[in-house]
Amino acid sequence: MSPTSIESELTDIRRLVAENRLVDAWERCRNLVQVAPLDPRAWRLAAEVGFRSSKPTEAIEFLRRATGCAPHDASVLIQYGQCLTQLGRRREALAIASQVENLVLERPQLQDALGTLLTHLEQATRAVPYFHRAVQSAPSNVDFRYNLAMAQRMTGDLEAAEANLDIVIAARPEDPEAYSARSDLRKQTRDRNHVAQLETVHRRLNGRRAAFAVEFALAKELEDLGEYSSSFSHVHAACQSYRALLRYDVADDVAVLEKLRTIHTAKTLRSIGSGFDTQECIFIIGLPRSGTTLVERILASHSEVYAAGEMQAFPKVIVEAVTQREGRSVNKLEFVESALKVDFKDLGRAYLDATRPQTGHTARFTDKLPLNYLYAGLIHVALPASRFIVLKRHPMDSCFAMYKTLFADAYPFTYDLRDLSRYYVAWERLMRHWESVIGDAWLSVSYEELVTDQEGVSRKIVSHCGLAWEERCLDFHSNSAAVATASAAQVRRPIYSESVGKWRRYADQLEPLARDLEANCISVR
Repeated sequence: MSPTSIESELTDIRRLVAENRLVDAWERCRNLVQVAPLDPRAWRLAAEVGFRSSKPTEAIEFLRRATGCAPHDASVLIQYGQCLTQLGRRREALAIASQVENLVLERPQLQDALGTLLTHLEQATRAVPYFHRAVQSAPSNVDFRYNLAMAQRMTGDLEAAEANLDIVIAARPEDPEAYSARSDLRKQTRDRNHVAQLETVHRRLNGRRAAFAVEFALAKELEDLGEYSSSFSHVHAACQSYRALLRYDVADDVAVLEKLRTIHTAKTLRSIGSGFDTQECIFIIGLPRSGTTLVERILASHSEVYAAGEMQAFPKVIVEAVTQREGRSVNKLEFVESALKVDFKDLGRAYLDATRPQTGHTARFTDKLPLNYLYAGLIHVALPASRFIVLKRHPMDSCFAMYKTLFADAYPFTYDLRDLSRYYVAWERLMRHWESVIGDAWLSVSYEELVTDQEGVSRKIVSHCGLAWEERCLDFHSNSAAVATASAAQVRRPIYSESVGKWRRYADQLEPLARDLEANCISVR
């Protein structure tokens, strides 16, 4: 097929995609790669159509073929790495990113794209130089600068991140993510804050979706300044508006938590076979904003522990195992029962394989995905020598910390106080259940005790993981490793207690929440 004919066919297929005629585009792509097997453009376009047509297996194979045709084309390799990342194949994606790092990247778009790929793979320290080069080459490109700021936030270069976000906001004055990220970088003061600017932007956005992030940022800065009544008014209004957009019923999630508690019993879990024997794994779990990142940083300061962050590895491998066994996708309630029927030795081995090469650098590694609390019983069977550390805060502080955080697509129960109370009650019951099932491998840690007795609780955590004590664990805030969670700025500071009991500043507004928790035998006094 001549180059002119290939170009014409590529143009026609792109037109079909633009017209959403994906079936036709898919057939044309399959024909094109047969007659032009050495043209990486044909494989890349076929992969794009494959992903749009919900054919990820074929699409990823097409991208692999594209890299074979163009092994030194950074744009092809980066696209392949991005798709591998989206499919949870992080080990392969990281290998591709390392391959790209060996190439000469002259275009700022490629430098930014590689930085983005590395950031998604939780390699922010490696990403920063590429973002710097992209910004230096194209200083007026706001997207490049925003990406640099986010990577600087993850690596702890907070002043530089704020300076870059100031530039982003000046160029893009209605960018909600930039306002939100900037407000979280530090505690605002009377002499140095953005309240007036945020109020102006919020009025200008006038209820548009972008206003939510701005209003959460405004509430955060007002709280920093001690203006608690105004802060809560903005949090409450933003939560009400955001919750109204969600198609969500907390009863569905509560039903899953309750079924886990009643089906995944100690007797049942003991009867389903043995898992994979390794002492590497430390699972840090808890509700969001409960202190899990703090514990991760304490453990990661130990010479024998690697912090792998919030890995999706266990949910991914258990869902794959259940889907393969059932021959179909199952709903959440069906999943609770079906998950008990998989091969748990294979499951444990698959989990470890999915974490490589992120893990394996040290004798232990931490997995800090909060939602692993749904899978704790399964994890205990699949990896019986693993250790669990569950973070708990005062119920009111825990719920309020979630309520005033915009999680976007995650944790839909956090935008309504009644939803919060119902979910928290079911979660607390499930945690008590797991503690009875898992026994000595389970350590419950009080956030309040941790911040008032840092050394005592830190020693208990380290000992629970089978490790010798190291004084460096007390100096966790000096750890230079990147942090990708909402606590990225907070964990750069020594332990502080100002978040303990903060809910009491809002006791009147939170009275309905307190009443609901108390009615379910959860003390809030």
